[in-house]
Amino acid sequence: RLSGALFDLDRHRGTFADLLSRKDQVSALVADEIERDLHRSLPEHPAYQSDRGISALRNVLLAYAVHNPNVGYCQAMNMVTSLFLLHTSEEEAFWLLVSVVERLLPDYYNKKVVGAIVDQNVFEILLKKNLPELHKHLCKLGVLKMVTMSWFLTLFLSIIPFTSAIHIVDCFFYEGTKFLFQVALQILHHNQNMLLMVQDDGEAMSLLNDFTDAICNQDSPIQGMSKKGDGDFTAV
Repeated sequence: RLSGALFDLDRHRGTFADLLSRKDQVSALVADEIERDLHRSLPEHPAYQSDRGISALRNVLLAYAVHNPNVGYCQAMNMVTSLFLLHTSEEEAFWLLVSVVERLLPDYYNKKVVGAIVDQNVFEILLKKNLPELHKHLCKLGVLKMVTMSWFLTLFLSIIPFTSAIHIVDCFFYEGTKFLFQVALQILHHNQNMLLMVQDDGEAMSLLNDFTDAICNQDSPIQGMSKKGDGDFTAV
């Protein structure tokens, strides 16, 4: 409800079905891009190890490409949509995707990812203000923009096990992009001492990946889906 997706759905009943019926209008290039990413969307989740889950994801992404040909499809839309489909119907997931792409994160999902670049610059200012020594070191290594682009575009779904990342998405709908900045700052702050000791971008990336991959939601009813480790969601 916070996203406005239910309001859109109520106002445009039948639109999703109509768009889906016109999926052949999607260019071969865009359709191929979608097809390549279908099996990269939460691949560890059973829902996307079946034809039914993959088909639902394909339908939503193709319908959006018809709805907004100026965007068509952008990598990371698959990750966000795959999470929505775990909790909603295809039609509801479609309108959630519309709200994210067109209202909550405008200009994030296009070829130039202008919106994401702007927010990267905002985040860099925040990092410089709050963790100046780390900011200087990460800029020297050239790793800061490399990691945050993926974090913001996928709402952290690409780096944090989904049973934990889903809470970040929930808070994002309530708080907006500032919550993405807060999570990113906490991740870097928690790892500051170790990051200041690394000497190259590969080592920094490996350190951050190990940390985020170990963040788990111990209260999740879906056991075994989060990778266990020393990390804990409370660290973020």
